[in-house]
Amino acid sequence: MAVLESKPFLAPFSTSVRTSIDVIEPKSTIEQLADVWEPGQRIVLRCRAELAEDFWSQTGIPSSEEITMVGIATCLPARATWRSTAKFLEKDDTWIAETLVEIDGGVIAVEVLADLWVVGPGRTGSSDPRNTVHFGAKLWQLPRPLRLGLESDDAAFPTTAISFAQTGRRDVPWVVEPTADAEPAWKVSSAIRLYVNVDSHLAPSILDGTAPEDIYALIQSDIHLVVLHRLSNWRDSMTPHQMEQIAEEDHESLAALGLLLTQSIGLPLSESMRMSREEPANLIARSREALRFGDEGEDA
Repeated sequence: MAVLESKPFLAPFSTSVRTSIDVIEPKSTIEQLADVWEPGQRIVLRCRAELAEDFWSQTGIPSSEEITMVGIATCLPARATWRSTAKFLEKDDTWIAETLVEIDGGVIAVEVLADLWVVGPGRTGSSDPRNTVHFGAKLWQLPRPLRLGLESDDAAFPTTAISFAQTGRRDVPWVVEPTADAEPAWKVSSAIRLYVNVDSHLAPSILDGTAPEDIYALIQSDIHLVVLHRLSNWRDSMTPHQMEQIAEEDHESLAALGLLLTQSIGLPLSESMRMSREEPANLIARSREALRFGDEGEDA
């Protein structure tokens, strides 16, 4: 059943606000940003909104009262948000607001989500004079945030170098993080990511492929545990056989990666998922054994 959002004030129709979001820096289109942007480079977005003539009648707000546009950029991996506001001003019988949102390139990674809000004194229709105005009401926003991708999905495993200190992560050389609501059918590029801590002295060698083999074995072991643990969240609603069918249909899915990993350690998918929940230490040991962790230099 469809769910409609109920607001305690008069809200305009979706068509009563026309908007645009453009990339000003670096010079690029939204679609080409991933090919142009370089890590560390700031991004500047120009956010613009125009009110239709019927905006005022639909909201019941006199045009003499102040209406504000809020431009918002959010980077979930960086756990950071940037905002900028502008008042709507009348020009040639048109109410327009425009602002720039400046995004710190030193902390962002993977993607940025851009959103626009229109905020003002919403009319509640209350008979109580004290409650007739809902100040700071979010009168309108984009149906969904605009996604600005920052990375190509061509890599074998999605990896991002980022400062853990600036993003509130623990001071470790790397971490494997799944997307909170990732499903078995999701693409690996959207479901899970390896973050390498640029604050660590190990980062340059991990990223350029010159780190000791044991480091990569530890990373792969972490990937084993996180992927299988994520898939195990679906044990009650999806059988291992159904996950294997997803893997067969899409070799880039999270289920396909999980099946490949569990085969590499010589266990059925069902047992690997169980161990990720009930015996994670044993699963890690099994993974490291399969990866021949600690074998480097034995033949020397």
